[in-house]
Amino acid sequence: MLKKRRTFFLLGILLCLLIGAGYGYYLYQKPRQSAAGETAAMSLPADSLYNQYQSDEQHCDKKYLGKVLEVTGKLSEIQHAGQSEIWILSTSGTGGINCQLFPGGKIPDPHPKEGDMVTIKGRCTGFLMDVNLADCVVTK
Repeated sequence: MLKKRRTFFLLGILLCLLIGAGYGYYLYQKPRQSAAGETAAMSLPADSLYNQYQSDEQHCDKKYLGKVLEVTGKLSEIQHAGQSEIWILSTSGTGGINCQLFPGGKIPDPHPKEGDMVTIKGRCTGFLMDVNLADCVVTK
C-alpha cells in the first residue's frame, strides 16, 4: 500500500515537471508581437516621459512598465543592431528614449532622418539611463 502511494506521488511530481517544462518551452518559442495592433495606453512627449522616469523611477514603473505607449520626439540617432534598428529620441535632459523597432515593421517612406519629429508606439520595458521601448512601430 505504501509503495503504491509513493509511486503515485512520484508520477504526480513527474507529470507536474513535464507540464511546467512544456509551458516554459511554449513561452520561449512564442513569437514576439509588435505594438502595431495594440492601442496605446497613453500618448506623451519624449521629454515628459524621460523627466517622469528621472524624478521617480519606481512610480513610473508601476504606471508604464509593460504598457504600450505612444511617444513623440525628435529623432537624434539611428543605430543598427543586427537586423533591427534602434531609434533614439532626444530629450531636454541628458538621456533619451531608446526605441527598438520591431523587425520587419514598416518604416515610412522617405526614411526619417536625424532631427525629424517622429511618433513611435512601443512597449515600455523600464529605465536604464534611458527609457526603453521595445517592439516599436513608427506611427507618424
